[in-house]
Amino acid sequence: MSEQRTWTRDALPSALDRALTAAVDRGARAPVVLRLTEVAGYTDWGLLLSARSERQVRGIVDGVFEALAGGDGKAPATAKLIGSDGLDLYLWALLDYDDFLIHVFYHPVRRHYDLESMWSDAPRVELGLPAAVMDDSDLDGLVAPDPMPSYRGDLAFGGFEDEFGDDEDDEDPEFADDELFDDADADAGGADPAAQPSADDDLFEN
Repeated sequence: MSEQRTWTRDALPSALDRALTAAVDRGARAPVVLRLTEVAGYTDWGLLLSARSERQVRGIVDGVFEALAGGDGKAPATAKLIGSDGLDLYLWALLDYDDFLIHVFYHPVRRHYDLESMWSDAPRVELGLPAAVMDDSDLDGLVAPDPMPSYRGDLAFGGFEDEFGDDEDDEDPEFADDELFDDADADAGGADPAAQPSADDDLFEN
């Protein structure tokens, strides 16, 4: 049977749907969910989100942590964070929940790396969100960071070696997980998301 090519929000895992709701509640814009099972091979879903500042990236990340760890007071923990990256500068935060990845971008960084084009073969999920949430036109004038943050992902987030380098890299120690996965980021977004510092309402734009 061929892979289903049309996906709607009710097909999402409940944890991913909760993460999407929490992100939008914190002001995330232009959310895109991609079905990656047949494209990436190491996860099933990818959620991409834009924010208008580094502070808002952090606020969105904190909101996701709280929602999926049960810290929003609405439900028990629904997903376990197994890896993270970018929690030092909050220009591009990547959260790995195994079955799904969440990318929270400062908007110019999202435009620069353009993961939607890289995964152009992946079906998009029809989210049915308001036009005001999906519209990112007012974010296009934001100033891009210089330098850009490094690329997020690769082997530390479940990829296969032949997706990210030539065959001769298979035994190269630079591809070891402990070098690609930053210890500081692991501490900042480790296995206990409930331990994450919450975003104070007066520090982060909503």
